[in-house]
Amino acid sequence: MLGRYVAPDRSGRKFTDLDGIVPDIVTREAVVAIGERVADLAARGAPLSELIDVSPLVDDQAAWGTLRQQPLEAAIEEHLPYLRAVCFRPAARLRSTNRLVPVARMRTVTPPSIVRLAAHSEDWAALRPDGVRPDRMLSPEREVEVDLYENRLAARLVDESSRYLAGRAAQIRGIESMFSGIEHYIDDIAGRHWKSGLRLWSLVGELFDREDWQELARLRLAEVELLRTAVMALRSSPVWAGVNRRAALGSALRSTNLLASEDRYRHVAELWRELVTSRGADQSANALMKQAERWVAGFDGFCWVLVVRAFDELGAVAVTPVRVGEPVTYSIGGTTMTLRPSTGSGVLLLEQDSAPVMRIVALPHALSASGNADTVSTQLDALIAAAPELPTLVLYPGTQEERQKLPEAVRLRTYESPGTPAPQHRDLMLWPMPVSPLEIDSVIRLARTVRWLVEQPRLTSYPHTVPCGAALAAELAAKWDWLVRVPAGVAVIRIPAPHERAAAETFVWANRHETARFRGRGSNVAEMETLWQGIERAVADTLDLTRCPRCGSSPARPERALEPRGGSGFRATCGDCDAAWESRSCASCRRTYPVLVTAGPMIEFPDGDRIDRRYGIDLLAAPCATRDRIFICPWCTSCGNETASPNCVRCTATV
Repeated sequence: MLGRYVAPDRSGRKFTDLDGIVPDIVTREAVVAIGERVADLAARGAPLSELIDVSPLVDDQAAWGTLRQQPLEAAIEEHLPYLRAVCFRPAARLRSTNRLVPVARMRTVTPPSIVRLAAHSEDWAALRPDGVRPDRMLSPEREVEVDLYENRLAARLVDESSRYLAGRAAQIRGIESMFSGIEHYIDDIAGRHWKSGLRLWSLVGELFDREDWQELARLRLAEVELLRTAVMALRSSPVWAGVNRRAALGSALRSTNLLASEDRYRHVAELWRELVTSRGADQSANALMKQAERWVAGFDGFCWVLVVRAFDELGAVAVTPVRVGEPVTYSIGGTTMTLRPSTGSGVLLLEQDSAPVMRIVALPHALSASGNADTVSTQLDALIAAAPELPTLVLYPGTQEERQKLPEAVRLRTYESPGTPAPQHRDLMLWPMPVSPLEIDSVIRLARTVRWLVEQPRLTSYPHTVPCGAALAAELAAKWDWLVRVPAGVAVIRIPAPHERAAAETFVWANRHETARFRGRGSNVAEMETLWQGIERAVADTLDLTRCPRCGSSPARPERALEPRGGSGFRATCGDCDAAWESRSCASCRRTYPVLVTAGPMIEFPDGDRIDRRYGIDLLAAPCATRDRIFICPWCTSCGNETASPNCVRCTATV
């Protein structure tokens, strides 16, 4: 179903105008460069390890290309004094006009003056027997007109230059923010267990090596902002206020005397030519189509790198050596998952035990780039209307700066994941997730999604049930407290000690009997064998609950690490990394969900970006914004703190 929605975008028919559909030029060039590297690896059948080594961040070449002075910047700086002179002392011409003035200021009476006076009695001072005594009349005058073609060029240059410099400032600010987060990422990874975040160190190390670039980015940003301020000052000039700025000028310059012979206007013409050149000479539909195709293919490869990096961040190991482009089977936390790429379609399929569990779609449409809440909401509504039957994660290009400008309710909708849905999600099977080569958090949020897929089935299957007869189930539950009676048989609620397990096995085997015709009963040996095998399997699955979802270690005394809670839930702790995890039942929908307990409330508004920064990959279900021990149900999005704190900033966020 989702493919029907994204097909028009992916075919390129909607990319005739790239503005508003694709992100800024820095993101575009970085993504295309990453995609070309991935395409090269797939074409030559490189091993998967080379794909893991591809950095999902802006590389040195792209960053330097952004930070260095662009030709149009140099041209604006060179020609700005002449543009300022034109704007404040423009060439003009005199034109005739009729202006309504008091009679005392009249110089000449013309036929239009008589016609106007005859038709407008309100301009009469008095009515006389021989005529009228006028109060006001139209007087022919000469006025200065600055609305010339050459001045319109100057005004358009002011608008286009300020817009271009604002975009350049945003690009440099994005590069600077990526470098400025080095200390945060170092502190974040250092606070994790040594088994987690190993690959993330390499990404941070790459940023740390470029730390001197942060100062370069600051200096370049200051230069661009200073230049933009000087250009913006021209908006108070007579030219900018006195010409028709909406007039169609085209791109080719007309040959006029002013542009050819007047020194100031020659510089205006040169700046105009540089502006046209910077936009690109070839703007044909065919060129735009090729540009769009490169962007779409690049974004597919970029998302592929992010997913592979996410598995690697969680410590997943490829079962067998594979090459780039082939399906890869990972072993992660006792679970086997297969990542199946589909070349050219932008879809990655995740399978568990040969059954698809999630589809990851690369949508190369910048949903939040417009910055308009209504536009973003409309696009999200259209996306969600696809209603996929298989759980689908939609990756789209978006930056934190774009999302922070949106209202809180819309901001929550622009970034969702299976464990942290927006309040209005309500059992939908689709989650939009922004990614960017300027944000290392893109890897973190994808890794958290993969962790949810792996851990949610394992941690919500408690208690494990073993089917058996009602009488035998009652007898087993009466003898051992680690077994409880359930409608289908018995369930294991805790890990039995070795002597408890041996006693239960003896009891089960004691209930075996062979066929006895004189007693009118058949053999139940197969039934007892199945029962005990089921109990052993349930005990093994319950034992697996003590494996830490954070660092992957298992306790030396698992029977002490697992604590049953109310028969339908449990809590476990890790002695290595001090993590705690448990299963909880939602009071609204009664469904069970897992949580990874962390210390301290969110304090700030709990959108996806702040969750990334505060918890990293160490999160399953989102915590309440006001109470750290209360969590939000990922199925129905109900918060357990709604009744106690009706003024929660998250729960009360509405569109």
